[in-house]
Amino acid sequence: MTMLRLCLLTLALLITSVASARLDQPERIEEPAYGEVVFYYLQGDYFAALTRAQMALERGEVHRHRDDLKVLIGAMYSAYGMPEDAEKVFSQLLSGSVSEPVAKRAWIHLAGLYYRQQKNRQALALLDSKVGTPPEDLKEVYLSLRARILMRLGRYQEAAESLDAFAVNHPLNAYLRYNLAVSWINGEHPSKGQAWLWQLANMPPGNEEVNAVKEKAMLALAIYMLRSDQEERALELLRNARLDGPFSDISLLLYARALLIEQQPRQALPVLQQLDKLSIQRNTVQEAQLALPYLYQELGDEPRAAQAYRDALQRYDDLQQYLVALEGKVAAGSWFRDLVGKPQWTTAMDPLPHFLPKRVESFPTFYEWFASLSFQHGWKNYHELQRQQHLLQQWQGRMPGLQELVAAHQRKHDDVVPRAQALLQDLSDQDLQGRLTRLQRRFDKAVQDQDPVPFATPKERKLWQAAQDAEQHSKDWGERTRPDLQEKLAFAKGVLQWDMQQDIVARQWPRQQTLNALNDLLEKNRQLRSRVLVAASRTPRLAYYHQEIDSLSVMLGGLMQRGQTLLARQQSQLEASAVAQVDATRKRLRAFSAAAYEGLADMQNAALRQRPDTAPSQTGLPGAGGEPPASN
Repeated sequence: MTMLRLCLLTLALLITSVASARLDQPERIEEPAYGEVVFYYLQGDYFAALTRAQMALERGEVHRHRDDLKVLIGAMYSAYGMPEDAEKVFSQLLSGSVSEPVAKRAWIHLAGLYYRQQKNRQALALLDSKVGTPPEDLKEVYLSLRARILMRLGRYQEAAESLDAFAVNHPLNAYLRYNLAVSWINGEHPSKGQAWLWQLANMPPGNEEVNAVKEKAMLALAIYMLRSDQEERALELLRNARLDGPFSDISLLLYARALLIEQQPRQALPVLQQLDKLSIQRNTVQEAQLALPYLYQELGDEPRAAQAYRDALQRYDDLQQYLVALEGKVAAGSWFRDLVGKPQWTTAMDPLPHFLPKRVESFPTFYEWFASLSFQHGWKNYHELQRQQHLLQQWQGRMPGLQELVAAHQRKHDDVVPRAQALLQDLSDQDLQGRLTRLQRRFDKAVQDQDPVPFATPKERKLWQAAQDAEQHSKDWGERTRPDLQEKLAFAKGVLQWDMQQDIVARQWPRQQTLNALNDLLEKNRQLRSRVLVAASRTPRLAYYHQEIDSLSVMLGGLMQRGQTLLARQQSQLEASAVAQVDATRKRLRAFSAAAYEGLADMQNAALRQRPDTAPSQTGLPGAGGEPPASN
């Protein structure tokens, strides 16, 4: 599993080293929509980031970071294996007027796209002619990409110069240096390759990925030393290999080979026996089946050597039968279902959970394939498609609820609107606005005339009315009225009017407040009336929602069907690769079986030469007529 994590880390670094453009460093973000996209991207939730980015562009939510957002979209298209879409985005962006940092970032992304398309010379030309000296925040991305391109072109010295300028503590540095060292040690500069591999092997212990790189460097050194007749130094290295590491089986096999080359078969025996205890599905264990009988022969134990050959043939035959059954499971789809298991899903916008192949019975058969970059690309794409399909199923499941919600609004609308309209009609019949207007006019006239009577208290109004009636009666009586009575009435009215007039402003203010409050209530009534009228006219809008939800349901159904097709296609590709791995294992087993039969036949032939009186038909070779059976 460490090899899988190592490959996953390498895959992530290869993608993010070109796609992120150092988004992990502090950056001033002035638009929330762009910041949200960057957040999802750095969380590893590329689907949410890509979706949010497209929404931001569609809604016009980004202006200052618009070009940066397009670069990010192109990078995610490229990481998703959509080179045509990515190249289209970059070409459209670079054909316009963009700032130099954005243009250089886009050129680096485009060069990375060409690198993944095996257009190495075109990618290098872009970096040299369009980017030149990269900005400081893009320096590591630029150098790592350029070093990988130069290694592909076989220009190792220039690649080394790029790595010398690369940050030593960068996570990708060790992987790049390992690849370059292996290229050197197998090419024209083995001394340089050794020096770099020793540097990697002597790195301080760290996490599992760092330790795996250290072990790969030690194994590469050991293999080189075995090829260059330096068995003692190879043994010294292999003695320090971890027995619980990801490359323990390879280390054991190389250690046994070195011991046999050094004529130390007794020391090699326990090493091969320990390797023999592992699963026969591993390549190293299959090869060890042939090394064991050879070792017994070296020790002069012919019976055990012959039995070891027979055991090897039996194990090879059992594995061949297992591979037949395994191929049937792959064809039926059950192998892939067991491998996938049931992924744990979270909310729609959370990062993808970890998704590793399950420890199924056939895991050792595909151990190295699972750790390959090609498998991890296909596996990640399948997981992303499965996640999108899961989201579509969730949305599809919510459609009936949305339909019911709109239907409930329709029922409420049909019930409330007639009653609201009747209430509005009743308010209209009461002429509230007209009545308030008349009251306001009366108030204004009383204020203008400084008439205190409209603002009198009930007692004062009663006294004023009594004085008015008495004055009228005195006029009706004419000459019969006493002269002093008129004067008394006038004096009483004057006193009463004085009492009402002296605080007339204080009397007018409450009435003005009441009129203002009534006017506010009428304004609210008008607003409510408008809202009711608008709500009453929403019947076509609700019908539109019904149509939109129906259309969305059909669209979701189409997307789910397309998703199923893409999932099946991705699964078929992975299953086809699995079958290819099975075929390669069969081919290797046939070669091993032929070698085992040949070794057993040589032993029997030697025995027959020592016993000339024994007929050939009495040999102990398996198979009819003393001939080895045809391999599967």
